[in-house]
Amino acid sequence: MLIENSHIYTYIKECLDNIPVLTLKKGTCFSRAENIDNQIYYILEGTVKIESYSDLGKKILLDVISENEFAGQISYFRKHNFYGNNIAVTDVVLLCLNTDMMNMLMKNSEFSTFFYFKTSSRVYVMYKKMLMSNLFSQCELVSYYVLENSCNCKFIYKSIYDICDNLNISRRSLYNILNKFESEGIIEKLDDGPYKIINEKYLKDKSDRVKRFSENNY
Repeated sequence: MLIENSHIYTYIKECLDNIPVLTLKKGTCFSRAENIDNQIYYILEGTVKIESYSDLGKKILLDVISENEFAGQISYFRKHNFYGNNIAVTDVVLLCLNTDMMNMLMKNSEFSTFFYFKTSSRVYVMYKKMLMSNLFSQCELVSYYVLENSCNCKFIYKSIYDICDNLNISRRSLYNILNKFESEGIIEKLDDGPYKIINEKYLKDKSDRVKRFSENNY
């Protein structure tokens, strides 16, 4: 995406010479929880995930964001720390807004409204995701995920790790649920990788509460 086409352009067009553009490869961790790098990033291209780790190694996927979203240690702006690592899921192009630049931009009420609207909207997405993981059973969540990521009755997924990250469940729990579904004739593992959905009605019934909650029809 050209900077001129980004949502932020209106607010930064007079100071582009002081805003570096950073291009990073997939897998790069560009903002670490323990390293306050004193800058916020704005995504021009690509996808970024934010993961939080405990000191015992437990990992939670907080958010996945893409073009026209802010990244970095944004929680510091609200006097909190989510201890989130920002990792490039794809190759990414970022605008780097250092502390001085952010302080200057935040004096513009239109920019500060834009910034707080963008970031607070993401907090609600994260909060709703965490509510879902606590309100519904893992079986309900997996059923919903299978249907939402299926095409022509085939459940296509990137990896088991990716599913576990998105649903915040262990691999053991996920395999137990998938194996149970398979043994009961609800899904069938195909030789080329994906699962074939045999009993779509079961999955729809099982995931109904999650679907209604997700779509604000609960």
